[in-house]
Formats: sequence, structure tokens, C-alpha cells
Amino acid sequence: MNEALHANEALFENGPPVGLQRRLGFVKGAQLNVGRRAMIVGAVGWVPLLVLAGIQNVTMHTDGMTPLLWDAGMHARYLIAAPLLVLGEAQCASRLNAIVRHFADAGLITEKDRGPYDAAVALTRSLLNSSAAEIVVIALAYLLMCAVVFSLPFDQVPVWHKTGGLAPAFSPAGWWHVLVSLPLLLTLLLGWGWRFALWAHLLWRIAQLDLRLLASHPDGAAGLAVLGYSLRAFSLIAMALATMVAGRSAHIVLVDGALPREHTIFSAGLLVAVGALFAAPLFFFTPMLMRALQRGSFEYGALATRVGAAFEERWLGRDRPADKSALEKPDFSATTDLYAIVATVYALRLVPIDLKSIAILGVALLLPFVPIVFLALPMDEILAGLKGLLF
Repeated sequence: MNEALHANEALFENGPPVGLQRRLGFVKGAQLNVGRRAMIVGAVGWVPLLVLAGIQNVTMHTDGMTPLLWDAGMHARYLIAAPLLVLGEAQCASRLNAIVRHFADAGLITEKDRGPYDAAVALTRSLLNSSAAEIVVIALAYLLMCAVVFSLPFDQVPVWHKTGGLAPAFSPAGWWHVLVSLPLLLTLLLGWGWRFALWAHLLWRIAQLDLRLLASHPDGAAGLAVLGYSLRAFSLIAMALATMVAGRSAHIVLVDGALPREHTIFSAGLLVAVGALFAAPLFFFTPMLMRALQRGSFEYGALATRVGAAFEERWLGRDRPADKSALEKPDFSATTDLYAIVATVYALRLVPIDLKSIAILGVALLLPFVPIVFLALPMDEILAGLKGLLF
């Protein structure tokens, strides 16, 4: 019974390529088995490259293993980023589902809008379970792989991709990379792209409804602050994307000894773009928050003015003698409470994003670059900087 209930409520746990993995038996019912699937993805994408490069060393008498071991970008993509994209399903899906349910559970959806809300959720679930979408994602992954491979000059192909002969040809490790590892990674990335597109579409549909917002809500966002938790939900996905960028940066540092200024600017811009992308759907709710702020400012402002005038008339008359028991009267605490509520209304955020969620997403984006700092800076400079903190 619980499993059936979970299946009915399942939403963002689905999406390409989870349907294929269900048919292969890696996902069973409500059990996502993300830990086991993450290890399988890492094993399929990374281990054969090492094995085939080792075989190439022995059979072809070419050194493909050493360049492969020093390819930090490859290790980052298939040993860290790809498994993170799978592990993110458990964290991200459950939090996004909770946010979607919150609209109904918290009474934000009015009775007249319950039908359109349910229809939007049902459409999202149908598209996430779509076999056609899964086929398109896998086909698009291979098309992108072909576009990358055929557009890249052969002299720019990694050394471990090549046989080392006179004629340009891929090594066994190279073929595994272009036929299995890279399409697998692209399928996971495109699958998350499909999930995010449907998440944004669902929020857009909900933002068109007449939500029951409360300007004085203590969350500071009229009851919509939980939407900001979506940034925390996407933190592992953001970390996976940042890991791919950081892996490329690490490879450049290991090969060239330093990061070019252009690459640093590109990496920083890409990280900002990723963070902005995850936050963008929350701006759909800005118009209704602006209306809630305007309405609340007039209504609560007028109430505060009336109550304040009555309070001053009662306690602050010019000839009125001081009453020693005034502070014990409920008028003072009631007025203070009202003014606190009015202050909450005037401080209403126009975008339902909190600083803690931004910080968590920011840490997820920057954490993969910590090793790059130690690679790019000479150890004597790091030690000198640490000594400078102490003396």
C-alpha cells in the first residue's frame, strides 16, 4: 500500500534515463538504488578506459596509460560528476516533490484552482514518464557526441584516444569513450535538463494561478519561501557541473602549469550562469509577490496608522499624567506585536530566495575548485600566505 502511494506521488524521481534503468532492473518500484547505480555509472564510464588503455600498452606497445592517468578532466567527469548526477536523484527529487505538494498542503491553492493545479502536476508526471522523451534524450546524446568528435581536429584529440600509428585512428579506449562513456554522461546531463525544463514549466503554470498569499507570513515571502529550497535541492547537480569545469581546469594546470585568464573568466561566467539558471524559475512568482506587497502595505499600513493614533490618543495626551501601571497594560504589547507584523509586510521579499539557500548552492559550485587553488599556486606561496595570517 505504501509503495503504491509512493508511486502515485512520485514525480521528479522519474525522467530520462530512469525508465531505461527500470527496464534493466536497476530501479525497482519506489527503490531508486542511487548508491548502486552511481557505482555502476562510474564503473561503466571510467574503469574500461583504464583497462583498455592498459591492454593497448601491452599489445600495441604505445603509452596510452600515462596520458590517461594524468587526464584530470576525464577522472572528474566519469569518476565524480557522473555518479553525482545519479546521487542527485535522491536529494533533488524528494525536495522538489515536497515543494510541489506544499502548494496544496499549505492551502496556497484555492478550491477553484485545484483542478488546474492537479492538471499541471499530472502533465509533468506524464512527460517525466514519457518513453518518447527518453528515446529523444538518448538519441540527442549520441548526436552531440558525433558533433563533438567530428568537429574536433585529430591533433587536438587526447593522446590516449589514439593508436599511435601513422594513420589517424582511435584506440580501444578512445572508441569506448566516444561510444559509451561520453554518451552516458551526456544522457545523464540531458535527463537533468529535461527534469529542470519540466520543473520550470510546472512553476510557471502554478504562478498563473490565483494563489492564496499572506503578506504577513513570517517566512518573509508571503508563504512561498519554501520555493527557495529548490536551490538546495539542485546543489548536487550544480556540484556535478562544477566538477566537470574544475576537472578541465585541473588538467590545464597539470599540463601548462597555470590557468589562462580567458579560461578563468569562462569558468567563472559559467558558474554564475548555472546558479542563475537554477534561480530563474523562482522569478515567475515576482509579479504576485509585488501585488501582495502593494496590497499588504496599504492594508497593514492603514491598520498600523489607526491603531497607532488610538494608542497615542490614549497614552500620550499633552495634559495626561503619567500612569505608573501603563507598561503593564496589554495595549503596549498588542501594539508592539502589530508593528512587528507590519514590519514583516514591508520587508516582503519579491523573489522567494533566502540567503542560506544561495550560500549552499554557492558552496556546491565552488567546492570542486578548492583543489585547483592548491594546484595553481606554488606551495611556498601558500605557506607564506598561511604564515602571514599568524604573524
